[in-house]
Amino acid sequence: MGAALVFGTRMAGSVTSLTQGIRPYLVLTALCMALFLPGLASLPPTDRDESRFMQATKQMLETGNVAVIQFQEEPRTKKPIGIHWLQYPSIKYTAQGDTSALWAYRLPSALAAWLSILCIFALGRRMFDARIGLIAAGLTACTLITAVEAHLAKTDAVLLLTVVVAHIALYQFYSAPPNHIPRLRVALLFWAAVGAGLLIKGPITILVASATAIALSIADRSVTWLRGLQPEVGVPIALAFVLPWLLASVANGQDNIVLASLAEDFLPKLFGGAEGHGAPPGTHLIVAPITLWPASLLLIPGAILAWSNRQDPAIRFALAWAAATWLMFELVPTKLPHYILPATPGVALAAAAALSISDTSRARWNNVLWTGITLVIGGGLYWATLSYDGNQISSGVLMLVLITAIGALWLQRTDLVLIVPATAVLSFGLIVGWVLPNMRDLALSPKLATSIQTHMTPDSPGIALSRYHEPSVVFLVGTNAWLTTPRNVAAHVAADPLALGVVATTQLENVGEMIAATQGVMEVVDTVDGYNYSKGRRESMSIIRSRPQGVIE
Repeated sequence: MGAALVFGTRMAGSVTSLTQGIRPYLVLTALCMALFLPGLASLPPTDRDESRFMQATKQMLETGNVAVIQFQEEPRTKKPIGIHWLQYPSIKYTAQGDTSALWAYRLPSALAAWLSILCIFALGRRMFDARIGLIAAGLTACTLITAVEAHLAKTDAVLLLTVVVAHIALYQFYSAPPNHIPRLRVALLFWAAVGAGLLIKGPITILVASATAIALSIADRSVTWLRGLQPEVGVPIALAFVLPWLLASVANGQDNIVLASLAEDFLPKLFGGAEGHGAPPGTHLIVAPITLWPASLLLIPGAILAWSNRQDPAIRFALAWAAATWLMFELVPTKLPHYILPATPGVALAAAAALSISDTSRARWNNVLWTGITLVIGGGLYWATLSYDGNQISSGVLMLVLITAIGALWLQRTDLVLIVPATAVLSFGLIVGWVLPNMRDLALSPKLATSIQTHMTPDSPGIALSRYHEPSVVFLVGTNAWLTTPRNVAAHVAADPLALGVVATTQLENVGEMIAATQGVMEVVDTVDGYNYSKGRRESMSIIRSRPQGVIE
């Protein structure tokens, strides 16, 4: 008990002074800025999902049609339109229509992640107190999956916001006194969050909230606390969020948009390992020390300790949120690391509450695990800089930061609750702001795009590419980039001396023969080498053009 009091006192001393007035909101805002802003503009477009989302939004700006999601000529029916409707005004108004401004596509994700952290604090303060709320919000912000999703122009950071808001409303129903039903506005908040979630990522928000409600109802052997949700009013409100998109889709000839989304995206992930991302149950748990790093230093032992305090209704709510959501995604065959992001606030709330009343002095095993994971992350990134033409100085600085954090942990030079944000701010800033953007060998699409733009003239009839068909190159080169076969590339450049083509260097001989058959001569204007991380292979791509035989330049 003495160790618990010491730890609780240390946490209180570190955090309590920051919980007054607007201080916690300012502190969390500063933390989010330090975590989410570095690299927002300098990180190259990533394959494949982010580049697909950005390209589809870019085409909305180019065509002025905000009702249809397309990647070039291909309809994109896998995800709802919500994220594009957030990215569109971000580019149009904050970037003045500059469709090359990467930060503008990513800004909605960063803002949603920031708002999620503030909402977690508000919920934690209501469930426990401002100190625990501040710690839980900070721990959520300081996880690798939160930081990554805040930097990518995808749906998951915005989804997190809808999940947190839905649970703010759900907790008010759960914590209401017997025979007392919260006001209608609480139910409306819940259904509005569900509706926004439908527009962002389909049914995920309602599935997560339902998992929490089912777990709590089973644990308490009661469902009466749910009687005030008023689905007869709320469901129409939730559907109203997606109705404009559905009507616009029908008007544009896509009258089966919902069925197509279910058939192409949701159901394949539910019943099989879609897109090669299948993994057995337990995978998310095994990789949690990495996906939740560096906050895993406190989240893992805290979540374990929370179970012994599950008789507390607020901790039980947080555990139900975390465990039910986590279990749901463990049972889904398709697994990607960010899938457990909606469970992270529940883990953080339960852990922060448990750590404030429990003894962590015997969690030496977790310190060893955290030290190992930290060294692996730092060592892996240093190896990557050697392998992929990176900046060794930046990785060296990162290793110094991580070793300092490990030393502070084992020498107990600072509070545990301070090690996590300090490590996160310094390491994430270095990783996404300096290390990754300088791995030039991984930037194959940016290098290709730069070379193509150097050799292309205003009269060039577009570019044709074979073999390298990553979405990022379409986003960077232009919507009219033609992803095709070597034969079609040869025909494209043979038809016009101003046309450019891109082929694998190993295909040059065959392509040259095809061009020669049309009485042309192939010229290689540049060769770009790099590593295609989506395919897991090195690529050497040659940029070519042709000229008629006998023409001397």
